Amino acid sequence: WVHQIKTPIAASQLLVAEVADRQLKQQLEQEIFKIDSYTNLVLQYLRLESFHDDLVLKQVQIEDLVKEIIRKYALFFIQKGLTINLHDLDVKVVSDEKWLLVIIEQVLSNSLKYTKSGGIEIYFKDNGLHLKDSGIGIKNSDILRVFERGFSGYNGRLTQQSSGLGLYLSKKIADQLGHDISISSQVGQGTTVSIHFQKQKLAID
Repeated sequence: WVHQIKTPIAASQLLVAEVADRQLKQQLEQEIFKIDSYTNLVLQYLRLESFHDDLVLKQVQIEDLVKEIIRKYALFFIQKGLTINLHDLDVKVVSDEKWLLVIIEQVLSNSLKYTKSGGIEIYFKDNGLHLKDSGIGIKNSDILRVFERGFSGYNGRLTQQSSGLGLYLSKKIADQLGHDISISSQVGQGTTVSIHFQKQKLAID
């Protein structure tokens, strides 16, 4: 099903390219992007079953990964008028590039979903990659459950935007890679998600 749905998504992207109205075109592009992202989320969830089959551990440049994802989501930063602050990212860690990319993308996607003003700061400090937003924040009662499969919490029910899969998937992947993922948040002030790497696996050039 996932592979079959990719064909109409690709066809829709081609059709949207022909839309003359700029504003309408941008809105349609965003919706198709979301459909494609949710489809990829399901595909990645299914691939967890064969996680170790194509695992490639090597030194990964954090800055390259982050910038790749920022470029992918640039349209949403522009549309929402959000700032992006990247610093201290010239670091290499040992991980699987493809799976680490999935974690960072899911976290950034969440930050964009729940941040209406201000911006997102991404930096590397104390053996960890931190993604800090100025979004609506997460209630204390929900913090302990955000990594559970299917849990959408108060924010998910409020915005009707949560699948309850993104952070669950991120946690499962992080565990498999030997990374640690944690969340700190204050309602109304924002959320910081941190991905910590084992010291012996760090290699800073």
